[in-house]
Amino acid sequence: MGAEISTKLPQGSDWIYEVKWDGVRGLVTLDNGAITICTRNNNRCERQYPELRVLPHYLEAEQAIIDGEIVVLDAKGVSKFGLIQPRIHTQDAHAVAKMAEKNPVHLYVFDLLYLDGYDLRKVPLTERWKTLSAIIKPFPLLRLSDHFPAMGDDLLEAARQNGLEGLVAKRANSLYESRRSPNWLKYKLTSEQEFVIGGYTPGERDTFGSLAVGYRDEDGEFVYAGNVGTGFTEKTLQDLFRRLQPLVVAKKPFTRGDKIPKGTVWVKPELVAQVKFANWTEDVRLRAPVYLGLRNDKPSIEVMREMPSDPKLTLTNPDKVYFPNDGYKKGDLIRYYDAVAPLILPHLKDRPLSLKRYPNGIHAQYFFQKNTPDNYPSWLRTETIDNTRYIIANDKTTLLYLTNLGCIDQNPWMSRIGSLDKPDFILMDIDPYHCAFSKVVEAALLTKQKLDSIGLTGYPKTTGGDGLHIYVPVEPVYTYDQVRSFAEIIARLLAAEHPKLFTTPRAVEKREKDRVYFDWMQIAESKTISAPYVVRAHDGAPVSTPLEWDEVNAQLHPSQFTMMTAPGRFTEKGDLFAGVLKKPQRLEKAFANLEKLLKR
Repeated sequence: MGAEISTKLPQGSDWIYEVKWDGVRGLVTLDNGAITICTRNNNRCERQYPELRVLPHYLEAEQAIIDGEIVVLDAKGVSKFGLIQPRIHTQDAHAVAKMAEKNPVHLYVFDLLYLDGYDLRKVPLTERWKTLSAIIKPFPLLRLSDHFPAMGDDLLEAARQNGLEGLVAKRANSLYESRRSPNWLKYKLTSEQEFVIGGYTPGERDTFGSLAVGYRDEDGEFVYAGNVGTGFTEKTLQDLFRRLQPLVVAKKPFTRGDKIPKGTVWVKPELVAQVKFANWTEDVRLRAPVYLGLRNDKPSIEVMREMPSDPKLTLTNPDKVYFPNDGYKKGDLIRYYDAVAPLILPHLKDRPLSLKRYPNGIHAQYFFQKNTPDNYPSWLRTETIDNTRYIIANDKTTLLYLTNLGCIDQNPWMSRIGSLDKPDFILMDIDPYHCAFSKVVEAALLTKQKLDSIGLTGYPKTTGGDGLHIYVPVEPVYTYDQVRSFAEIIARLLAAEHPKLFTTPRAVEKREKDRVYFDWMQIAESKTISAPYVVRAHDGAPVSTPLEWDEVNAQLHPSQFTMMTAPGRFTEKGDLFAGVLKKPQRLEKAFANLEKLLKR
């Protein structure tokens, strides 16, 4: 579970406070006398910390999963990332043993997820903490991270005086969620976060002068944040230079950012550095950055600029139940969209939205809304099209605002502002008509074969309902009539070749049952479609999920992907729909190939 960054420490009796430890986050799994420790990106790391091998003797449990932070303390007892950094990357067992003897790590534990057959993630935090404290035996290297209820300001001042990194505030009744959550907030006394190394500048040293670092924005682009030239020892310079050499590339990895020093040597953006800095400048650069060390507990693709929660966004009624049969609440939906915003926002960017609002959940009355009322916040971006003021969701704040309104799914146009009359993908919408989902799969694979035969690439996703979508990205130079005609030809060609699989009448009452319907009429200006990664308003909270083509098989069913299970998949797979945005295609050659097929 991750914490959101906050610009102020929350107050109230429902919050408890902890020291923010500056080390390596680790999930410790105890299983019948043996332990494993995994970092945030699921890498095993217990070999790096042999002094913790005796932990099973100091835990009164047969099986447990414990969350904590592995730290090295300075002479004042303050955790410093720079002190543990040499341990992270040292592989030599003898060297690790010497460091463990000279300056051992401590494990501060603060949460308990599982204990001897019981999953505790749905138990309130205070109860989990009490249970954790009851199973810990005295051991100098194993410490319970204390909770301080209703002492936020006093603890903050103490943290400041003792040179701590900051505090973490947690809602006392919060459940354990495997995602970043507003129920945990971190308040930093110093500005410090991870950045990805994208290059280095040669200097007077034999190694390098500074590191060019950056982060991923919400569109997935690699943004330059500045150069880090201090904080290195001779040993770290040599070690970093050695690690950077195999990563050297000719092409600049940064897709955004200027004023990068001339002569920079580019590297693949794979190494993640911890950097302390004074603040961000007005042109979004790091002021007075200092290198603290490398870390391997977070994938470079997930390193984003840490931004405090937006004060202009107020979320309401998080405990309102939206999915009654599953018990999922509005707060669950908001947390889902907060987690997947970097994936979904590029697919919503600059597209007008038609809102479908479920203010009282999926089984209550819903309504459609296109026009934006005048009393909506002025910071929302809107575009007026034919006297209708549409909302445009280009940022996370807008996405969460709409979710707070009861918009369970997001339904954008197939074209963008600037080329509204020209879609940038062709929608192949395959729906079952009184048939098994296996026939939808069969129809999708036949559609892929047809697209392959005329030289086009399609990208499949579940609709989140009972069908499949195939997106065929195209350059926005064709009219809706042209791309709709293309989809119609594909549909009629498939129906002619497989009459027992497809049904073609637009009128529902005329369709043949136990068939698949290929809906090409949906392709039209101002018509909308459920975007990839959105939750759908059905029992189970299914998610419209991008797929790899080899997943489109007999084992596939849309119910596999839900609001609770999909985020883990997305972390593993990344954006399988990235090609829809980045690989537009021309249709002229495909039309010519179609014509050849029709003449056979």
